[in-house]
Amino acid sequence: MSITDKLKNTKIAEFWLKYEQKIILFVGVVLIAAISFEAGFLHGQKSQSESVIVNKVASAETARASKEEIQTDSNTAKTSAASPKSASSETTASSESQKCAYVASKNSNKYHLPTCRYAQNIKPENKVCFSSKEDAESKGFQGAKCCIK
Repeated sequence: MSITDKLKNTKIAEFWLKYEQKIILFVGVVLIAAISFEAGFLHGQKSQSESVIVNKVASAETARASKEEIQTDSNTAKTSAASPKSASSETTASSESQKCAYVASKNSNKYHLPTCRYAQNIKPENKVCFSSKEDAESKGFQGAKCCIK
């Protein structure tokens, strides 16, 4: 061994003896941080689920329907006066749902089942109704792969 090798070994040995505890503590903190980050990342991937889509139109219609039910139960006099209007709106809604075996948006070229989550996002003013697949396809729309197989 040469003299420079002995000097290097003694300098390294002196450095290690002087800073041994601090080096081990630093390495330990870095390892714990890396393991914690990886565990959190893996947990996040495992618990990741589909996004929740809130349909404001559907909830507003539900609230409106429940208010109408409360009014009909609590006040029969008002109900008898308002029944022709509510009956006509119910008839329109039921006839519209019967016509709409499939729905599409004016801004798209895909048609969906009315129960499809994407169909429920279509604004009422953009909604196009079809009675059959053939009707939709004849007007240039294609079946959406998410709900039309």
